[in-house]
Amino acid sequence: MYQKLTYQINGCLFKVYNTLGSIWNESVYEEALELELQAQGLMVERQKEYCVFYFDRQVGSYRIDLVVEDIVVVELKSVLEVLPIHQAQLISYLKGYHKPIGILANFGKMRLFHRTFQNKLSQKNVLKDTFDFSKVTLKQKDDIKDLLFIANRILITLGVGYFHQIYRRAFYYELKLSGINFDVVKDVSVSYRSRFLGSKDVNFFVIGNLLLSVVAVRVLDKVILSKFNSYIQHLKCQRGLIFNFNAMYLDYRYIDV
Repeated sequence: MYQKLTYQINGCLFKVYNTLGSIWNESVYEEALELELQAQGLMVERQKEYCVFYFDRQVGSYRIDLVVEDIVVVELKSVLEVLPIHQAQLISYLKGYHKPIGILANFGKMRLFHRTFQNKLSQKNVLKDTFDFSKVTLKQKDDIKDLLFIANRILITLGVGYFHQIYRRAFYYELKLSGINFDVVKDVSVSYRSRFLGSKDVNFFVIGNLLLSVVAVRVLDKVILSKFNSYIQHLKCQRGLIFNFNAMYLDYRYIDV
C-alpha cells in the first residue's frame, strides 16, 4: 500500500542524510527534508497541528514533523539509538490522526535508519494492554485501584508522545465520568514569617488526602519524585500518586508520607 510514495520519501531521506551527515539536530533535517520533498513535486506539510481526541472528547492539539500527500506521517529523530517508545510514538500519531502509514527515520547514527509502519485498523488500541492488577504489590492498591485502571486506559488508548496537558485533560475527563470527587490545584503559594513570598503554577488533582500528578517525562527520577513529595507535604496531603505517560507500560509511583 502506497509503496511508490514511501519509496520516493525514503529516497529523499537518503539524499538528505548523504548530504548533511549525522551531526545536526532534528529541526535541521526536518527543514531539509521538507525542501527535498517539495523539489520532488510532493505536497508536504511541516509541523501541522492536529486535534487530539480521547474517545469523543478533544483533549488538546499536537504538531507532527511532516505529513506527505496527506497520507504519510514522517517522524524524524537524531538520536544515538531508536527505542521501542519512538516507534510507539509514531503509531500513536497514526491512530490519533487517522493516517494510513508512517515512516520513522533517525539521522543520528553512522547509517540512516528508516522503517515504515502501517495503521492496522484491527489494532484498536495504540499499545498492548499488559497491566495486571493482581500483580500490583502495594498494600494500598485497593485504595487506588480505580485510578490505576483509569491511567492504564488512557495510556493504551492515546499511546505515548504527547504533552503533559493532553494526558491531564484525559484524566480530568475520566475522573468526571467516574464520579470520583476531586479538586484541581492550579497554583501554590509560599509565605515566610507571615510574609507572602510568591506563587507558581502547578497542575495537580486532589482526591481526598491523595495528591495526584500526571506527567510525561523521560524517567521518573529522584529529582522529580523528591519535588513531588515536597508538594504533597506543602499541600498537606497524606499520600501521593504520580503517573508518567511517556512509557510503554503503566509507570507510576505511590508515596505515603
